[in-house]
Amino acid sequence: MHANVHRGRDYTPLFKFLLANVGKSWNEIYSEAASRLDRPEPIFWLVALTERDRREFVRVGESSYYSGLYVDDGLLLRVNPKLGPSSLAPSCKCCTHTFNGVRFTQPFRLADSALESG
Repeated sequence: MHANVHRGRDYTPLFKFLLANVGKSWNEIYSEAASRLDRPEPIFWLVALTERDRREFVRVGESSYYSGLYVDDGLLLRVNPKLGPSSLAPSCKCCTHTFNGVRFTQPFRLADSALESG
């Protein structure tokens, strides 16, 4: 084993916790989440503390996408609250793509895939 290599960890419960607490006090959410983790870095895969770091969605792994979150006036908020499973299209037809744990509703389209890779 190599030091600082973290493989095979499933942070889905963390991401669901963060999403379930949108609109609540960031300090309380962070304290609760960090106390249950071995390291705080995965929290910041979804949560941006600066405006420059905000993203509408975050891809975790090959086909799992989550809402981008940020902190404003001490509250945890979604970067784009209108974004949902119908907002994104799969990049391949072999994988099950999800947004916040819900399967994408748009079908795979070869033309969409070619635009992304080109």
